[in-house]
Amino acid sequence: MTYLISIFGGYLFGSIPTAYLVVLRRAALDIRKTGSGNVGAFNSYNVTRSKKIGILVGIMDGLKGFIVAAVAGQILGGSFWIQSAALCGALIGHNYPCWLRFRGGRGLAPAAGGMFAMGISYTIIWCATWVVAFETVNDILKANIAAIILAPIILLIIPSGWIDAVMVRYISATDYRVFTFILSGILLLSHWHPLNEILQHKYFVT
Repeated sequence: MTYLISIFGGYLFGSIPTAYLVVLRRAALDIRKTGSGNVGAFNSYNVTRSKKIGILVGIMDGLKGFIVAAVAGQILGGSFWIQSAALCGALIGHNYPCWLRFRGGRGLAPAAGGMFAMGISYTIIWCATWVVAFETVNDILKANIAAIILAPIILLIIPSGWIDAVMVRYISATDYRVFTFILSGILLLSHWHPLNEILQHKYFVT
């Protein structure tokens, strides 16, 4: 029952469409109908050309993940897997919000925020991998996908002590590694359209 409460509560909180609400209020635009249509921080910046709005949305989305994971850890029993369930619920809510006909963001900001309440090695490796990938391919979505796929694999290879060194609370390295594969799976689903185009070689056509 605690897991169901964590997932459902995480979904409801994560489904708050921060990008949609901020862009609608600040720029009188429906973010779903402008730019890429993605309800997230980067598209908020793209459609408004305002760094402040993009940063604000990114921070608010990050806080959704952090708050859900922190509350689940402190109130709902405190186990790592309860936190994980809540964060997964928040990511699903962010990516597929019922308020916007299940059309949301890609989950990167809430995922990063949630990991700050658990252990940040995934976030560190994801960001480092993203920078290398972006410098190589000069494409944000391709860099996102590369980092999503490679981050859990790298975590599987590196020594457990490196993971433990930046753990916010005690979590076994094995449990943490397993969860990062689940996390990356959810993030990869939200990138399915560009990933499918890459697999079909359509993405490379200009």
